[in-house]
Amino acid sequence: MLFLCFIMSYKIYIFYLLICFFTFNIQCKKDPFVSECQAFDNIITIDSDKKRNKVLIVGIDGIRSDVISNLSSPFLHSFLTDSNSYFNLNHRVEKNTYSGPNWTSILTGVHYEKHQVTDNSFQNNHLEYYPNFFNYLESAMDNFDSYSITNWVPINENVLINDVDYVNLEYIDDSIVYEISRQKITNLKSENPSSIFIQFDELDAAGHEFGFSNEVFEYTETINQIDTYINGLYSLVEERRKNGEDWLVIFVSDHGGDGFGHGDSSNPHINKTLLIVDHPIINFNTNYISKMPDIVPTIFNFMGIKSSYFDCYTDGNSIIL
Repeated sequence: MLFLCFIMSYKIYIFYLLICFFTFNIQCKKDPFVSECQAFDNIITIDSDKKRNKVLIVGIDGIRSDVISNLSSPFLHSFLTDSNSYFNLNHRVEKNTYSGPNWTSILTGVHYEKHQVTDNSFQNNHLEYYPNFFNYLESAMDNFDSYSITNWVPINENVLINDVDYVNLEYIDDSIVYEISRQKITNLKSENPSSIFIQFDELDAAGHEFGFSNEVFEYTETINQIDTYINGLYSLVEERRKNGEDWLVIFVSDHGGDGFGHGDSSNPHINKTLLIVDHPIINFNTNYISKMPDIVPTIFNFMGIKSSYFDCYTDGNSIIL
C-alpha cells in the first residue's frame, strides 16, 4: 500500500512537472520582451495638426558608406552640406548583418533580438508582437494611403503584406521600382496621410557579383544609377512640397559590404552604412549616431502618432528634436 501511494505521488509529481515544462515553453514562445507591455492598453493618439503628413522611405540595399561621393552619387552627396537634413555615414546596422534582420528592424522599430528575424528566411519570427509601422498608421488614421514597392520581394511577403494598401509580390528590377514609385507619388491624394516604402536592390547584387568597393566600376556605376532614380523621386516630392504638402524623406540602407559579402559584423565597411532624414524646416538631433530601430519613432513623431504599446517596447529614438 505504501509502495502504491509512492507510485501515485510520483505520477502526480511527474504530471505537475510536465505542466510546468509546457507552461514554461509557452511563455518562452511568447516574446519575453513584450509581455510587460501587453499589460497596458494600447492607446494610440494622433496630432490633428499632422494628420495629412506624408513620408517617403527609400531603402538602398548594400551601401558601403565610403562610396558616397560627388562623383558616384552626387545627389546623395549633396545632403552632406544640407543644414536641413540629418546625414549619417556611420548608421549602425544590426549585429546580424543579413538583409532580413536589418530591413525588419528598420520597419518595426526593434532590434532583431526582439523581432527574431535572424536571417533571410524570416522563419520563427515574433512579428505578431512587433508590427511594422504601417500597421499602426493604418489602424490610427482615416483614409491612410500606403505603398511598398520593392525589388527584394521577401520584405513585402513576410513583413508588410497584411498592412499595406499596395505591395508588389513579383520580383521587379530597380528601373521598374522607380517607374511604379513615380506613378504612386504623382497620383497621391493631397488630403490623405500617406507613407511609401521603396527598396532598390541592384547595388547589393553588384556587390555580391563584382565586389563591394568604391574601386569597383560595376558597384559605383550601380549606385550612380540609383542616385539618379532617387533624385527623380525627390524632385516629385519637392514639387508636392511647393503645393503645400508636408513630406519627410528618409534614405536608408540595410548594411554595407566588403569583398563579395557582408557577413563580418565587426568590419566597419559592413556594420556602418547610410541614413539621411530630410525636411525643409524640422530640426534634427545631428549629434546623434543613428541605428536601425530609430526609423519608426522618427516616422511616428513626424506623423503625429503615439502608441503606448509601441513606446513601451521600441528600441529606437526619434531623430527629430
